[in-house]
Amino acid sequence: MKILFAADDDNLKGKIAKRFGHAKYYLIYDTETEELNRRKNLGHDDEHSGLIDLVNEGVKYFIVGNIGPNAFKVLDDKNAKIFLARKLIVDEALNKFLNNELEQLEKPTLKKSIEGH
Repeated sequence: MKILFAADDDNLKGKIAKRFGHAKYYLIYDTETEELNRRKNLGHDDEHSGLIDLVNEGVKYFIVGNIGPNAFKVLDDKNAKIFLARKLIVDEALNKFLNNELEQLEKPTLKKSIEGH
């Protein structure tokens, strides 16, 4: 299973980013291989095609500090699952996720997206 963490740093000891779209890095952890794939967040286009690409690559779980309505809708439409991990370190969020201790989001945590990011 592939899990994406929206993070401020490129390692498991970094913090979960306060906003999904503003994360400096997307860390993709594969539970089967225990490999960590680090990607810089290069922003997004109007269609959020980068998020669609991630889901198409097999990422089904997204761990965020907050998420706006546009990104939430794109992921929700693709049947991805989004979990809240405010004020956590990535490895703490990973452990909580694996132990079913994170809240799955049913709606975005932010009322509006920030344009131009």
